[in-house]
Amino acid sequence: MYGEPLADADRLPPLPLSGPIDWRYAWPFSDRWLSFGQTGQGQDARPALMIALRSTPFPEQLPAEVSWLERLVAVTGWVPRAAYEVDWVAVESRLGTRLPSDYKALVQAFGHGMFDGFHCVCMPDELIKRSELEASLPQARWEPYPPFPAPGGLLPWMGNEHEQSFHWITEGPDPDAWPVYVTGADPEAGDRFDCTATEYLFRHLTDPQHPLPMPVDFRAHWFMDCG
Repeated sequence: MYGEPLADADRLPPLPLSGPIDWRYAWPFSDRWLSFGQTGQGQDARPALMIALRSTPFPEQLPAEVSWLERLVAVTGWVPRAAYEVDWVAVESRLGTRLPSDYKALVQAFGHGMFDGFHCVCMPDELIKRSELEASLPQARWEPYPPFPAPGGLLPWMGNEHEQSFHWITEGPDPDAWPVYVTGADPEAGDRFDCTATEYLFRHLTDPQHPLPMPVDFRAHWFMDCG
């Protein structure tokens, strides 16, 4: 269902079976892992398939005090590697603005990759490039919000394969209070969400009643590392 395996031999989840089986790949499907490997070596090798429960919690099982970033880590089953290093001083100096703290934490926890094989959060270099590109486009196509660095302008932080764009509306002096703005190919027709990027991403992935929900088949959630 998901093309490339979402975990290889070095990144397999804890699997409940042991023994002389070389588990090589795994895919999430709903509340299960589908894992493929082999027994034996050479001419004695035989394929092995296992279906096992995933240990990731359902969104409604998470404690209320857990942060939105911790919720994303939990529902994707992500095991963070060493923190993705970013020179935030240089990035923010280039942009001319501070960035939301939850976005910085999201980048450092996950690094470069895709949520549910669908959403790609902009890494800082890409965020700068996209921001500069959008600022160079004709202003008329950006009503009612102009592109950043105009006051209250749109600053991109995520995209997906359906040509949706996810921006902050850079209104006010506190980046942690910037709302999220979601558009399709036409930035004039967008939806505003008064929440942080990590809250938006979590609710978008997991809430079937969200105004812009994920496809109904996406009942499992994962992070595909592209680093």
